[in-house]
Amino acid sequence: MIIIYKLRITATILLLFISSTLFSKEITLEFLNSKPKSIYKDYYIWRYLEQNVSSKTALKLLGDTKRVNKKLFIKFAKRIDDRSYKKILKCYKMRPKEFLTSDADCIKIGFSSYDATRLSLKELELIDKKISNKYPKLHNIYQVLLDKNPFNRLVRSDKDTFFDTFNRVGSLYRKKHFNHAINRDFLQKIVHDRRFNQTAKLIITNAKLDKLHRSILDINSSSLSAKTNFLLFLNAIKLDNKGLARRYLSLAKKRFYFRFDKDKALFWEYLVYNDLKSLNKLTKSFDINIYSLYAYEKLGKKPSNIKIIQKCKYLKPKIDITKPFNWLQLLKKIDKKDKDLIKFSKSFKSCDELPIKSFILERVNFRDYNYFILPYYRYIKEYSKDKQALLLAIARQESRFIPSCISTSYALGMMQFMPFLAKDTAKLMKVKNFDLDDMFKPRIAYSFAYLHISYLQRRLKHPLFIAYAYNGGIGFTKRMLKNGLFKEGIYEPFMSMELVPYDESKRYAKKVLANYIIYKSILGEKSSLITLLKRLK
Repeated sequence: MIIIYKLRITATILLLFISSTLFSKEITLEFLNSKPKSIYKDYYIWRYLEQNVSSKTALKLLGDTKRVNKKLFIKFAKRIDDRSYKKILKCYKMRPKEFLTSDADCIKIGFSSYDATRLSLKELELIDKKISNKYPKLHNIYQVLLDKNPFNRLVRSDKDTFFDTFNRVGSLYRKKHFNHAINRDFLQKIVHDRRFNQTAKLIITNAKLDKLHRSILDINSSSLSAKTNFLLFLNAIKLDNKGLARRYLSLAKKRFYFRFDKDKALFWEYLVYNDLKSLNKLTKSFDINIYSLYAYEKLGKKPSNIKIIQKCKYLKPKIDITKPFNWLQLLKKIDKKDKDLIKFSKSFKSCDELPIKSFILERVNFRDYNYFILPYYRYIKEYSKDKQALLLAIARQESRFIPSCISTSYALGMMQFMPFLAKDTAKLMKVKNFDLDDMFKPRIAYSFAYLHISYLQRRLKHPLFIAYAYNGGIGFTKRMLKNGLFKEGIYEPFMSMELVPYDESKRYAKKVLANYIIYKSILGEKSSLITLLKRLK
């Protein structure tokens, strides 16, 4: 039966694309000129620059962009007939050894501190000679890396050199050369600099920097961020100093802004200090997250602030939000209707408008309810309940189910596929004349994500690991697991979940896991968060 089911799903997907009328469309200048300056317009400019565009037109479009990221700049540099643009583009693309024959300006543009660690000392000396007079800050960094004892040189350097070197050289170099105790005098010199927040994160999230862990065990963290104080709390717990840990946790708790982070602090108060009051407080949180869900389950309670929106009619939607600029216009209307949003939300009655209704209600009632919807469910109802729960959990976190969502890095649609992944998936599924805008169609977004999630699930099994890989990549996830996270331990798997090195992936996966638990319940499958977390070890 399982084999027949899988064949049926595969056949459904293939039929979907064989019968599809996808096409590769041309972006026109008239289309671009008619659109407001926005990230959405930037995405279409990025696509337009792949066509045969004159240097004059490209220059004009440069003034129409909202944000020129590296991806967009590279496209502009290829089209604009200007030496400086061409040079920057060339320097961006060079490999470390190619800088040996380049000039100082190109080294400044494209040669990173991490690149410097990949050259031999003789090669780095050649690079250093090129830049020493023109770029003294770079010279100071290279002098640290060229020293027979880089760490001693590092802790005798100025603050700029310390942070520009330590924070940028890469984890392998830090482990090999910088895992030594930092003296108190030098710590006092750097600890109040905002860049130390990144330094502390790099130290604490790397299990192999044990000597540095002890160096920063007891520091004055009053000027550091809430996030850093929380990491210092974890560091103190790992080093079995609950007294110091409480001080850091107290500071973090006071400074955390988001409810999610406040709940995290409450959860750790319960976990480390067996504070049952904190566990009870979590059940009063307005946010649904893994910490509040854990507390509900532990205390045998059920959350009362989850709202499932199911009532809708299969009508033609008033607004087609599979078109990016339609969604952009609607966002502006939502901003203007701040006082009448509840009334406005009632005007969206079509099932395909559920994401709009939910988006508006969540904005108004975020302290009262957490909204969960199942939009475009007709496209996933043939999948297993577990796959449905994963797809819905990820889509809710990625885009709140808005079909035409575009991120600043041009991740597309409801499932936020990067363009390269969308193209690769289209090839894998043998889609002819695939156009990137097809990712704005919920049917295609779900189908592509189904294939990608199935690939991740075969290799990673657990929904939390699948979420890490969906956000940060499977390579990142495998390296993280290989480097010692999610092993046996007194505070596992929670300690590992907090020590994930990518901040975005760390937060993202926790939110997806909470969504997954809720959607499993909505779909009629019992699922225990506590049991699921135990499996992580």
